[in-house]
Amino acid sequence: MENYIIWISGALLFGQFCKILSIPVLIGFIFSGYIFNVLGFADYDNLLEKPGKIGIDLLLFSIGLHIKPSKIFNFGYFSIVILHTIFVSILYLIFINFDFLMEIKILFCIALTFSSTIIASKSLEDRKEINSFHGKISIIILIFQDILLLCLLLYSSSINPSKYSFILLFIPLLIHFFKKLLYKLKSNDELIMLTSLFLALFLGTFAFEKFGLSGEIGALFIGILMSNYKFADNLAEKIWSIRELFLLFFFISLGMKLYIDLEVFRYSLIILFLIIIKTIILFLLLIVLRLRSYTSFLIAISLTTYSEFLLVLSSMWEKNGIIDSLYFSIIICSVCLSFIIGAVLNKQVHYIFIKFEKFFLKFERAKHHPDEQPHTCGEATVMILGMGRIGSSIFDILNSNNIKVVGFDADADLSLEYLKKGRRVTYADVEDPGFWSKLRFGKLDVIILSLPEFKVQNWSIQQARKYGFKGKIIVPTRAQGDPNILKESGADEIYDAYHAAGIGVTNMLLKKELRK
Repeated sequence: MENYIIWISGALLFGQFCKILSIPVLIGFIFSGYIFNVLGFADYDNLLEKPGKIGIDLLLFSIGLHIKPSKIFNFGYFSIVILHTIFVSILYLIFINFDFLMEIKILFCIALTFSSTIIASKSLEDRKEINSFHGKISIIILIFQDILLLCLLLYSSSINPSKYSFILLFIPLLIHFFKKLLYKLKSNDELIMLTSLFLALFLGTFAFEKFGLSGEIGALFIGILMSNYKFADNLAEKIWSIRELFLLFFFISLGMKLYIDLEVFRYSLIILFLIIIKTIILFLLLIVLRLRSYTSFLIAISLTTYSEFLLVLSSMWEKNGIIDSLYFSIIICSVCLSFIIGAVLNKQVHYIFIKFEKFFLKFERAKHHPDEQPHTCGEATVMILGMGRIGSSIFDILNSNNIKVVGFDADADLSLEYLKKGRRVTYADVEDPGFWSKLRFGKLDVIILSLPEFKVQNWSIQQARKYGFKGKIIVPTRAQGDPNILKESGADEIYDAYHAAGIGVTNMLLKKELRK
């Protein structure tokens, strides 16, 4: 028990240090394992092996829950993933000169084409772009990569079917029962969590291993079978904290097997440099699909990492004696470096595009994707950017007073919901320079910026004035920042939401007093 506490404490220390540096904390977890190994406090009794394996099984179960081929299949994006995997794999085979068996080298190069689901999702969530147009495409591409990952796992796993393996064919029949059970338990979080763990670890991992198949495949397969359950996302959320705890042990154990010297670092930098090839090819393929350079660039940068799955695969190879400790260390170090680069690029992605916008625009095709046509305000006199609680309230009040209003929001799903309710709301990303340069203001008199972030508010004001808007700009939700900066950029009126609410309540009470 003492060992676990010491290892967790070290992971906490290095993880916190990585958070301060704005790089993924799992790099801190891996590095803590490396430091423990250097200090002679490694896992000599394999105490981390079982909890680490549980973490991987729960991760694969969670991935399976998000693989819904019937809902996400799009031939265009699927073809992009296949072509990207083929082109990049071939180039990597040419450039990478590792002393692997050809079969392992091919698998390794294919695995290098995958991107990190963890880093991409976290970056999109941090920027509040998970439901944006480019965010949704990024997730779809990651899901298709996860499907290829499943095929790679099937090929790489040691599968020795027994004469009783056919029993596993009856598992899909049990899934319907567990879906009904989970629906009845939906109000009890603890039982839902335990049922999810049972599905992943017993019905998935244990049952498949018992009958001669891979436990990892079992966990992933059960996740896919449960993916069409109404509350599948809720299941993933319930086991998230437990999954992360066990994955912590996996990352620490990886670090303990890590060996770093100049040769390892040199080879890791070479593999890291090859990530440029993967990013450029993805960007160009998305351009071919008629996506705009802005969308293509944001997607490509979101996926500019190597996958955490490569850590799982290399761990399996090292355990089975397929690769030695030198190559294992090179792979782990390369993945960690890609996480650092990915985190830094994702944080500055909008600034980078704006800086080199003219260069990227040269790659755009004359005809754009149907979802990326220029926006127009039509006959509207008021435009609201940001259809959250405050923005939607203002929209409804103006609409009820017969004022022609149009709304824009970066959440594609939210925009679609408003459209279904009869509101004129469209998807748009106000951080996209192309949105402002191609926006037709029409009869617009007022722009209301109901946006939560100060930088985005200021950017939007500057762009509106830059492209000739002469009307009034109102900011009803002042974020953390100097309001004088917003006024210098061209804002006319700025309100604090809480102060405005206080004024509204006070006015209502004063009216009641006057009536008396």
